[in-house]
Amino acid sequence: MLEGVESVTARPGKDKKVRNFYPGLFADELGSTPERPGVVRVFSAQMEFLGVGYYDPRSRVALRIYRFEDGPLDRQFFLRRFARARKKRARLGEFHRLVHAEADGLPGLVVDRFGGVLVVQVRNRAMEALRESWLPALVEAATPDGIYERSDMDSRRQEGLPERVGVLYGEVPPVLEVHEDGLVFQIPIALAQKTGYYLDQRENRRLLEQMVEPGQRVLDVYSYVGAFALRAARKGAYALAVDKDLEALGVLDRTASRLGLRVDIRQGDALAVLGSLTQSKTPPFQHVLLDPPTLVKKPDELPRVKRLLVDLLRPALRLLDVEGWLWLSSCAYYLGVNELLEVTRRAAADEGRRLRVHAIHYNPPDHPWSLHVPESLYLKTVLFQDDSL
Repeated sequence: MLEGVESVTARPGKDKKVRNFYPGLFADELGSTPERPGVVRVFSAQMEFLGVGYYDPRSRVALRIYRFEDGPLDRQFFLRRFARARKKRARLGEFHRLVHAEADGLPGLVVDRFGGVLVVQVRNRAMEALRESWLPALVEAATPDGIYERSDMDSRRQEGLPERVGVLYGEVPPVLEVHEDGLVFQIPIALAQKTGYYLDQRENRRLLEQMVEPGQRVLDVYSYVGAFALRAARKGAYALAVDKDLEALGVLDRTASRLGLRVDIRQGDALAVLGSLTQSKTPPFQHVLLDPPTLVKKPDELPRVKRLLVDLLRPALRLLDVEGWLWLSSCAYYLGVNELLEVTRRAAADEGRRLRVHAIHYNPPDHPWSLHVPESLYLKTVLFQDDSL
């Protein structure tokens, strides 16, 4: 039993969310609340115990719930959470997401493992306040050589928290070495996007490499360090990588050189480069991949983003060969599969292309999708094939 802490109550009917393991309540979903932020016990309006969480009225989600049984949010609690997360990923090697926030019962914390180095993101006020409990537990559970923090994302700014970037523990090399199926990327950690590397597309990259045939042409748009393009080149395909981040393309170029592979590079805005390629009458591509950044973070941004995607898809379809494959990904929660199908249908109608949906892929196992937390499903990839009659 947790003693000596404040309590909060959920408004009538709002306890159903918590009973169904949803780990957050907004301020207008709460009844009585304490005067100050802190660890709280959570009760229904009928004073039935629901769980233990952290209350902070300044947070976008005022109450974050971390456990659904009574007990402290101390080092031992986090040690058990991290041990469980490690067990679920025991067969995934040394490069994976170790903690996927709410889906691992740790709202606001993301941890990626890159060999002996962990890269963490602290995304909300609750997890920031609990830092002295979870950080030593993470060191004990994962035994890393070093931990680097990249808490500089929009969600943190929305919480009113300052950015925190730098070494948290141990020794962290200036260059993050990432291994994936024989490819080795050397990414300067100070320049890395997000936590350094997009681990969540690993299975899709493997699938592309299985499908690509020698001599085919592959267009990798929003390539970052070119992990898709490099796999295609390794299969003997011609690969063209497009990204506006010149430093990421530099990593790609150096990686290709070390491996003895050739990947052509175009630096610039994706829409402008796609337009240039269509005007230059470049030969068609058998695989065209579009993996744009998040783009939409609020529902009211969706109409604008859908128009942007249609504009991107039109030239992409012009560059796609007969019976070619179009890969379209979204890492935005609000841009779901239905929206991806809609924008592709609109673009295909404009371009007179007939497509079939070959497959739809979601988060990989180390980025778990919790049934009880819809937001934990964020990555969607639809694989289309030109289906001309």
